[in-house]
Amino acid sequence: MVLYNEGHSLFLRQTVPDDAPVLLQAYHDDDFMRLYRSNDTPLNEEQLFDLLVERTKYSPGEIGYVEFMIEHKRYGPIGITALGSYSSLHQHAEFQIGLFEKKRRSLGHGTEATLLTLDLAFNAYHLRKVFSYIYDYNEFSHRNMIKFGFKHEGILEEHHYIKREKRFVNLYVNGIIETHFRQCETIRRYSKRLLGRDVTQPCHIVQVTADKELSKEASQSFLEELRIMVNNNINAN
Repeated sequence: MVLYNEGHSLFLRQTVPDDAPVLLQAYHDDDFMRLYRSNDTPLNEEQLFDLLVERTKYSPGEIGYVEFMIEHKRYGPIGITALGSYSSLHQHAEFQIGLFEKKRRSLGHGTEATLLTLDLAFNAYHLRKVFSYIYDYNEFSHRNMIKFGFKHEGILEEHHYIKREKRFVNLYVNGIIETHFRQCETIRRYSKRLLGRDVTQPCHIVQVTADKELSKEASQSFLEELRIMVNNNINAN
C-alpha cells in the first residue's frame, strides 16, 4: 500500500511512533484541536507512542484509518492529514486535515496537502468518494473545500456537542465523488502548479512485451507523458 506522496514543497508520510512528541504538542493545543477534533481526550506521550506502535501492527485497510504527517521540505512537520471511517463495501473514507500553526493555513500548504491526500485516495486507494465533516464555526475551511471542488451535501443541525464550550454546533457535510474529482478543473490546475502533475488523471500501467521491451505504442505514450511532466515542472518553477 502506498503510504507516501510528494509535491513541490511538501511530502506526506505515514505517522510513526517517533512522531509522538510532535503530535503530543499539537493534541494539547486547544486552538488546533478546536478545528481538528474538538472532544478528543489528550493522551500523554507514552500513551500516544503506544497507540502509534499499535497502528503499525495492522494495515490501514484493516483498521479503516491512515494518518499522514505533512512535512515541509524546509521547515519539517507542519500538520497532519488523515483518511478515516474507511469502508471497503462503500469505497469511501472521511478526510481530515489540520495545520499546526495558524500562519501556515493561508500559505497554500493546506491546498497542497489536500491534493496529495486526494491523489492517494482516488489514484492509489481507488476510493469512489471522499467526504468531510466541518464544524460550522470553521467557515474558512468550509469555503475552501467548496472552492476546491467538494459538494456541500447538507448540514447536520446541532449534531456535535463541544464539551469545553458546553454547546451544540452544526456540522457541514461536504463530499467529492471520483467522477467529479476527475472532471474538476480547479483540482487539475492546482495540482499541475503545486505538484507538477495532473492528479485528476488515473495512473497508467505500461504493459511490457514478452521480450521485456516496450511496444512502440507504449513507448510513444510514455515519452509523451514524460514530456508533459517535464514541461509542467519547468512552468511551475
